[in-house]
Amino acid sequence: LYIHIPFCNGKCPYCDFYSVSPEGETVRNYVDALCREIDNAGGIYDTVYFGGGTPTTLDAEQLDTVLTAVDENFPMELCKEYTVEAGRPDTITREKLEVLKKHKVGRISINPQTMNDAVLKGVGRKHTAQDVIDAYHMAREVGFECINMDLIAGLPGDTVESFQHTI
Repeated sequence: LYIHIPFCNGKCPYCDFYSVSPEGETVRNYVDALCREIDNAGGIYDTVYFGGGTPTTLDAEQLDTVLTAVDENFPMELCKEYTVEAGRPDTITREKLEVLKKHKVGRISINPQTMNDAVLKGVGRKHTAQDVIDAYHMAREVGFECINMDLIAGLPGDTVESFQHTI
């Protein structure tokens, strides 16, 4: 089951995924409609993946609402992998991580793309490499053992050396 959260706090020039800025009423309306769709979907899924955009642009209450709808409508005890793309580290908070953990999300993805601050700035990311490290440690403190990170080779301004540093 793929659940798309089409909101992001900025559009990266390399991104082809549909996403828009999170506007208050738009987000509330989307969450309400998404929960109705989840209520009507039914079925058994062995994997659940929340992607985006950036799902953690939703606030903790909105995340809880959507995750509760999933818990109430799908036999999650049969789910083998439950992943939320936490995404941009500047959208990750302890409160949101605790909501994800409460709903038994087993894997999160923190997406630095690069650990080079100059490259991050050049592609319009609003976080630093240190923010990635801080988000990672916070997720570990909350109890996440499975954390993956997305990287992109060849971003504008990136070099072989800076990508090696990222790795």
